[in-house]
Amino acid sequence: MHNYTAATVEGFVANEPIVRETKTGKAVCTFAVAINHYSDPDSSPKVSYLDVETWQKLAEMCSKNVKKGKRVMVMGGLRQDRWEGKDGRMQSKIILIGKEIRFLDSLKTVKESGD
Repeated sequence: MHNYTAATVEGFVANEPIVRETKTGKAVCTFAVAINHYSDPDSSPKVSYLDVETWQKLAEMCSKNVKKGKRVMVMGGLRQDRWEGKDGRMQSKIILIGKEIRFLDSLKTVKESGD
């Protein structure tokens, strides 16, 4: 039985995207989104950074259109990566696998199919 995850995040691109190819020739683009959390109107927002990963045609589109500081909405699923750190302790990170990106500064939408 498969479980389904869905996530939608709106924020600002925190770094320039990094594009690479896997050993099998698939394009992957990674970048982080900064998400502001407001708890009190008089206080500064707390910021979380979420890593985003896009694949193939969407990765190629993101490499050309995603820029640091731009406001985006990313829709997709979640994946948890786990590994053993140098100190022997288990580490983990949640990654948003983007299936659709909306560029909120320009109101442009790009989907995994490249539309």
